[in-house]
Amino acid sequence: MRKGPDYIQFYPTLRCNRSCDFCFNRTMPPVRDMSYHEFNVMLGVLGRAAVRTIDIIGGEPTLHPDITTFVRSAVNRGFSVAISSNGSNLGALEEIMSIGKEVTVGISINERETLEQVSGFIRTHKPVVKTVFTDDVDFGLVNRILSLKPEKFHLIYRDALDQHELKAALPFHRFAAEVAQRFDPGQVGTVFCSGFLPDTENYPELTAARCPAGTTKLGVLPDGSVYPCNLFFGNEKFKIGNILQDPFEAVWRHHTLSFFRSHAGNRCEKTSCRLHARCHGGCPAHGFFLASDVSAPDPRCGAK
Repeated sequence: MRKGPDYIQFYPTLRCNRSCDFCFNRTMPPVRDMSYHEFNVMLGVLGRAAVRTIDIIGGEPTLHPDITTFVRSAVNRGFSVAISSNGSNLGALEEIMSIGKEVTVGISINERETLEQVSGFIRTHKPVVKTVFTDDVDFGLVNRILSLKPEKFHLIYRDALDQHELKAALPFHRFAAEVAQRFDPGQVGTVFCSGFLPDTENYPELTAARCPAGTTKLGVLPDGSVYPCNLFFGNEKFKIGNILQDPFEAVWRHHTLSFFRSHAGNRCEKTSCRLHARCHGGCPAHGFFLASDVSAPDPRCGAK
């Protein structure tokens, strides 16, 4: 078994200066920001566990006063860093991008106001750009983003962790089909949980896993709490330890991860779906929060 995941999803802060309607973090209880000392302790643990990449998300990471120092310290210790931002602090993002090729900056753009604010930055600095795909996605917005020629552009399959958000979701097979029909894959990539279609090209071990949680990734909150993935953040049932306090081997061997590391077959009843034979059933977090069953097939596929 691996010594640790390939990457972690890390929240340096839960604070945010936006309130996006598709964000599942808005109802999380407050957690203090991680300190620079704690971050360096975490880097030591992750290095010994052979983690290669730190995926910094949140919360808006640029609200953390030490975020540039965090990124520079991680790169200096041999990690690759990906950081996702809402683009509200372009000065910080420019400084972060200047750290080097080991850093990838992504900006989320889901409305035209944000696009107008960051279009010059995209044209000049070429970050990665991401947009959440919904039933009413603004394709004019997408085409305008593509005209700016970002480094990469991705459409994100929308999360829906409560019944209200489920109304705005669409089945995964529709998401995959619509993106494939509308866009050149050389221009537009997609972001979705490998619990649907595992990325076995880069991670062959996901062939036998329900989803990447506990195999190729873990999630870490600002206080060091560790979860199978960021979608379970704040739910004590899925807390598997604290990276600042507990031996990493105990975290990595936690019994909760056993479910995510095994695939017993796709339980989805929609066997006529063209993706059914390859699909692993979707995201277990959605099964847990929407159907009270972590092993349930993804409820988004039954939404419409």
